[in-house]
Amino acid sequence: MTVTKQNNRLLSIDLARGLAVFFMIAVHTLEVFANQEVKNSVFGQIIEFLGGPPAAPVFMTLMGFSFIYSTKSKLKPKLFRGFKIFLTGYLLNILRGVIPFSISSYLNMDIAKAFPIGKLNEWTILTIVDILQFAGIALMIMAVIQAFKINKYLIVLSAFLISMISPFLWGIKIDIPIIDQVLELFWGDQPIEFSFIANKIAFPVFPWLTFPLLGMFLGETFKNSIDSLRTFTYFGIAGIVVILIGGAISYNNLTYHFNDYYHSRQGAMVLMCGFVLLWLHVTKLIIDTVPENSFFDLLFTWSKGVTNIYFVQWIIIIWSIAFFEINSSSFTTTTLLIFTFAAVSHYSNELIIYFKKDS
Repeated sequence: MTVTKQNNRLLSIDLARGLAVFFMIAVHTLEVFANQEVKNSVFGQIIEFLGGPPAAPVFMTLMGFSFIYSTKSKLKPKLFRGFKIFLTGYLLNILRGVIPFSISSYLNMDIAKAFPIGKLNEWTILTIVDILQFAGIALMIMAVIQAFKINKYLIVLSAFLISMISPFLWGIKIDIPIIDQVLELFWGDQPIEFSFIANKIAFPVFPWLTFPLLGMFLGETFKNSIDSLRTFTYFGIAGIVVILIGGAISYNNLTYHFNDYYHSRQGAMVLMCGFVLLWLHVTKLIIDTVPENSFFDLLFTWSKGVTNIYFVQWIIIIWSIAFFEINSSSFTTTTLLIFTFAAVSHYSNELIIYFKKDS
């Protein structure tokens, strides 16, 4: 058994999360800056895939996995942490969205002329539901689940049911503005279809809660296992089976099941859950077979600073639109931007860590 634990962190989990950080930066850069030719190329399709199942679903599953190992034992601090992350999502909306949108509109910049004003304004941008809002809600839900000591099999059953029923909930409103605003967080569906903003509700709780709940189940399973290598092997085998089931469900109507990425329907959700399981097995194999190296160390650092990096990379990317037009960059420019944004995000995270140590 070669898994190394440092401060209750599994290196294979950190590897998966660190890779997801890079895939996230890459796909965001591609969606904002790459021209259509680059997006349609093999390079673009690979980046789109890496920014799909190996990114957000992995993030959310590992959040649930890591939650099981949280050192905080009381409900209140866990709820507070979730609420703080939830509010951070709106701060990000202001810094990466409302402010640059207002400035570009006021100055009548060329980018402002491309905005679909009927669907996009300051209020819409402020209330975008992104991964931080969802993560905050998910953390609070997981805290309650843990407080009530709900059986892990009920948790994974809930994950499955959520993935099945979610499409029937999307877009439900009761025409009371304040309540509908809250309901948007859980099952909103408001397509915008402007460049990199496909849907105002990018991460509704239904179906995305599926992944953290799956992570809780996997975390509990691993925590109580005797042989970690065998457990991750079981994850891999289960992943292949679940991928086949998801593929079979989706086969006759791919358009329906894959819908838009943020509102994936039953077959796509099952398939992505299977991929996450298999991916965890793959990263475990990599950790066990590849000698420790500086690239791994970098990924481990990114894993620990994922929230900081997510926050920073979006601000850098969006404010860079002033210098690089939306969806106009060549392959070379897009590639350079990916690595530039990754480097700036990394060093920004290092600065944040440095100042936190001194405070």
